[in-house]
Amino acid sequence: MTILKEKLSDFKEKFEEAQKLIEETKTETLEPYKNHYRAREILCELEKNLLNVSDSFKDDEDDRLTINAILGYVMKDIGKISMFVDETSLAQKYFQRTIELLEVDKNSLKIIVCFVDVLNQLGILWSKLDDVEKSKSYLLKSEETANQFKEMSKIQPLTIFDVFGTSDEIEKGKGQVSLEKTCTLTYFYLAQVFGQLGDLDTSAKYCHLTLNRQLELKDYDPVEWALNSATLSQYYFGKNMLKQSRHLLAASSYMLANFSVDLEACELLEDQRAAATENLKHRTADVDLCFAKYCMYIIKTSIERLLQEDESGTDTDAAQFKINTSCERFPLELSVYEQQVTDQFVLTYEDAKHVFLEAQSYLNKAKEYYNLDSEASQYARIIQDYASLFKHLAFFEDDTANQAKLHKRRADQLEAVQKELNPTFYLNICRELMFELGLTYSDMLDIKCEKLKFEEVQPQTLSKINKLCHKAIEKFQEFIDSYKDKKTNEIPETLDIDDYQAIGCAHFNLGRLFYKIITPDKKMQLDNTQKSLLNYKTFLNYCDKHKEVGERMKGEKGVTQSMAELLPHKIKKLMDEISQ
Repeated sequence: MTILKEKLSDFKEKFEEAQKLIEETKTETLEPYKNHYRAREILCELEKNLLNVSDSFKDDEDDRLTINAILGYVMKDIGKISMFVDETSLAQKYFQRTIELLEVDKNSLKIIVCFVDVLNQLGILWSKLDDVEKSKSYLLKSEETANQFKEMSKIQPLTIFDVFGTSDEIEKGKGQVSLEKTCTLTYFYLAQVFGQLGDLDTSAKYCHLTLNRQLELKDYDPVEWALNSATLSQYYFGKNMLKQSRHLLAASSYMLANFSVDLEACELLEDQRAAATENLKHRTADVDLCFAKYCMYIIKTSIERLLQEDESGTDTDAAQFKINTSCERFPLELSVYEQQVTDQFVLTYEDAKHVFLEAQSYLNKAKEYYNLDSEASQYARIIQDYASLFKHLAFFEDDTANQAKLHKRRADQLEAVQKELNPTFYLNICRELMFELGLTYSDMLDIKCEKLKFEEVQPQTLSKINKLCHKAIEKFQEFIDSYKDKKTNEIPETLDIDDYQAIGCAHFNLGRLFYKIITPDKKMQLDNTQKSLLNYKTFLNYCDKHKEVGERMKGEKGVTQSMAELLPHKIKKLMDEISQ
């Protein structure tokens, strides 16, 4: 029996009515799900009608597949609406019923797209219910089913609207595009699931597949695609896949540059253009920051690599410093963007300076969007990155005077931004700045002290050393005080272990700094030595009280124990000299 065209037309009309309700902009604030509930009512009524007529056409294979295909789409959409309105039990019921209905015919041209999509929906559902393994199993089945169909079938699949029409009304190619887009979503969801499971390599693989498929299908938002590509790059440079990371960043820049040109030529209303321009500026700044992080990673890891080489006395070949040169490329011409920065670790000052300047350029561009007035937190992070760049470049500088100048630039950047931030609103960032400034002045102090070993001692040099000591002491003490309860003036007992480690580390540095102050006055020497011992003992108390702090800082703990034994003798000797 042939299904009457009029009946299919009625089914299609109801299905489209439900789809229109779902797609309409939701303006109701008191009834946010009103359209969805109404759409579900229509689909449930359509489900009943389809079930009522299904027996009439079970003897005709083509008609049976048509009815089942439409019924599958209807039940799947009822499940999707139920999941959207947080009725997960009902959603699961409908998705499972759809699977049971379509499983036997999953390789049918009329059914494959729906079947793959409902497997995706079950993957999403179980992810929301925190059963990530079950989510993964459905998504992998979705991927496998789609791949098997594409290998077996030489005929393109059909969309739901192709199913409603006659063979003459089929829109050629749309079914294949619909299947491919559904597969792209499968890869996207798999990327999230593997990320939740901690399998970051597989997650990154599916992220890259998703981006590549979006390009092939020309189905993407350029700005969103660029941001996702740049975000993925951050994972790859952490694996020393510098070529892959740079390629992803270059693709991001390419995409944003092209979109900027297209936006200029596009006819838009004033508010639409303003919104699109703002979004472009925002995400361009984010991509610039990702590029800067890539450059900073190269310099920082190059330093670690060289330090390990110095310790071993041989060329380092450790796994953590081996560059993986493999690169899955996009079908884009990106050489202009890739040539701006290296995909290798650096060895010399000149090479490091080139990467430093590139990073600085990206940070400058990002700072145009993330300024102090509008985005104070992000602006402060950018300045911290600036400071880190000067610190890393100083490592490659042989001249101690130039090293000191680079650290001075580092300190100036941090001091300037700390003065602008109100610690009431930006306490955590201010603490980071205080601590980093303490370390910066300590680094400058070490350079001065090292230089003192090879030149005649001058009063001016001693004055600079003491000044740096006091600046570093001031910052570390300011950091510790920021944790103290204003009423009791004591450190609370409810902090995280990371905070206790940072406070302990500050005391360790204070112990070291008080001992480095140079003065001929015996009483001042005694006072500084006593303060040094007090801070060293405080650090040891933190290590005893918080065992994890002691485990994390074994090296510092060993040094401190030695000083805690030495300093009482030093104090006694000074007291004897003063009494005489």
